[in-house]
Order: sequence, then C-alpha cells, then structure tokens
Amino acid sequence: MNTFDQKKFLINVASATAVICFIILLFFRTSFFISVFTKLMNIIAPFIYGAVIAYLLHPVSTWIEKGLLKLIQGKNGMVRMLSVISAIILMLVLIALLLIAVIPELITSISELVRQLPHAVDQFELWMDSLQVPASAEAVDGIQSTLDAITEYVQNFLQTNILPQLTNFMTSMTSGISGVIGVLKNFVLGTIISIYLLGSWEKFFFQIKMITYALLPHNAAEWIKKEVHLTDEKFSGFIYGKLIDSLIIGILCFIFVSLTKMPYAMLISIVVGVTNIIPFFGPYLGAIPSAILILTVSPAKCIIFIIFIIILQQIDGNVIGPHILGDKLGLSAFWILFSILFFGALWGVGGMLVGAPLFAVLYDLARDFILNKLHQKGETDILQSYREKD
Repeated sequence: MNTFDQKKFLINVASATAVICFIILLFFRTSFFISVFTKLMNIIAPFIYGAVIAYLLHPVSTWIEKGLLKLIQGKNGMVRMLSVISAIILMLVLIALLLIAVIPELITSISELVRQLPHAVDQFELWMDSLQVPASAEAVDGIQSTLDAITEYVQNFLQTNILPQLTNFMTSMTSGISGVIGVLKNFVLGTIISIYLLGSWEKFFFQIKMITYALLPHNAAEWIKKEVHLTDEKFSGFIYGKLIDSLIIGILCFIFVSLTKMPYAMLISIVVGVTNIIPFFGPYLGAIPSAILILTVSPAKCIIFIIFIIILQQIDGNVIGPHILGDKLGLSAFWILFSILFFGALWGVGGMLVGAPLFAVLYDLARDFILNKLHQKGETDILQSYREKD
C-alpha cells in the first residue's frame, strides 16, 4: 500500500503554483517579456548564426580534414584550420553561385512578366468577345451597376486607406532595409564565429560535457547526453537528407523544363528545389508561383508543368525521399503535418523548416516519459499492446 508523501506533494503543489504564476505574469506583461526577449535575441543573434553555420558545415569540414590527413602524415593545427577555411569558402561560393543564378533570372522574369501582362489582358478580352453570349437588358444593367459599385469602392478605398498608409509604407521600407542590413551583419559575424567553433569543435563539446557532469547527478547527465545525441541524429539526418533530396528534385526539374523549352527554366528549378525542403507544403509553395509565371507565356506549357510537378512529387514521395531519408524522424504523416502547421504559425518559414525534427525530439521525450510511467505502474498489458502496434 502506497503511503502519502507529504514532502513530494508540497513540492508538486509549489511547482504547479510557480508555473501558473509565471503564465499569468506572462499574459499580463506580454510587452515586457517581448521587449526583453527581443533585446536578448539581438545580442546573441551572431552567436546563433555562428552555431547554425558551424553545425551545418561540421560534416563538410570533417570530410575535408580526413582527406587532407591522408595526404599529410600526422595531425596538426594547420590541417584543421585549412579544412575549416575550405568549408567556409565552399559555403560562400555556393551562395554566390546561387545568387548569380537567381538574381539576373529574377529580374528578367519580372521584366518579362510586366511586358506580357497587357498582352495577356488583351487576349482575355478577345476571348470574352469571341464567346458572343446574348445578354438581356436586365443583365447588362446588373453588370453596369456592379461595375459602378466596384469603382466607387475602389475610389473610397484609395482615399481612406491607401493614401494614409503611404507614410507607414515608407517607414516599413526603411525598417525593411535596416532589417536586411542586420541579417547581413549577423551572417558575417556568425561566419567568423563559426570558424572558431569549427576549429575547436571537440574542445567546446568536451567543456559542455564537463559542466553537465559537474553540475548534475550522473543519471541526469547521462540522460542529457543521450537526448543530445538523439537530437543531433534527428536534425542532421533530416536536414542533410532534405538538402540532397531537394537538390535532386531541382536538377530533375531543370532538365525537364529545359528539354520542353519552358520559360524561366533556371528560376523555376531553383524555386522548386529550395521550397522542396519544406515537407508537405514545400512542393505547392514552389509549384504555384512557377505555374503562374509559365501561364503568362503559355497556358499549354503551364498545364504540362503542373502534370510534371504532380508526377515528380509522387516519385519524390515514394522513391527518392524514402531512399534518402528513410524513417529519420519516426513520426507519422499526421504528426509531421501538425508540427509544420504549429511551428510554422510560431516562427514562419523557419518554423516550417525545423518543425518536423524539433517535434520528433519532443515526441520521443514524451513517449519515453509515458512509457516509463506505465512501466512504474505495472501496466504491462498496455505496454505490450503499444509495442505490437508501434
């Protein structure tokens, strides 16, 4: 028979009370917390950029270092630094090539779209005239009344909404430019920080390990070590797998649109490849604007492109993706969709990118917690049923 543990009960009550008080304080002082959080993020932003860049480039740097060590006998600091610099240069070259490929094509595409738009409108009007649908006087009056109402609404909207917003628009443009400058500054500083992180990768992690084992009980430190390893497996497997998968999709798209002589081949292929990184919604986010661009030039080719994208995504979802990614996340399709929507609503496109692996880690933590609780309570039947269905 279990005895009532008064000390444990009081600790649980105190913890619950503290959490409730924090939530209430957060609710009523949201602006204060947001300002503090924003200021803190502005301070540590370069270090976050540096950590992300170092994490993404670490496998590349390690691969280069192993190749150099085969040529140079004996490990020394010059080999490590040379491999780090090579990885950084490779990243910058890829970014530069991407920008060189995208920016001119983007300018050309926008110019072509602006040039083709009046012609498309004229073609639409000719098509409407060719229908020659007889219309009654009542129908004509109804259409005229509708057009007058729309015209009046647009005029009122321009006077009451658009004009007062011009000042705010200019302010937004200024803040947008400063935001871009801030991102570039953080990227440059983050790249410099990543060089130091990559140069002393093992040392930094060993220092973190020492601090963890020094401050926490051994069992807790071992648990954190296991979960960090799991998190690294989830994120690295998903991110690198998705990058390779999206590169293949982009190349296949470029080959097809080039062979079929579709417009904006390079731009469309890059958009389709980059957006493919986002699970579920990525293919549609890339295909819809690409199809609209093609539609302005050739409706027939637009239909062919849509059919191609549907076939390509089926091949990716059933052949290419599973072969490269396997079951890296260990999540069902429902939970992947949930994670993308949830974290996408919180953090935008970045949340859609990292939502699935992040939720996979949280899901694994919750599952282990629940299974341990069931095991402690002796619910062997439920555990057995779960293992049979898992």
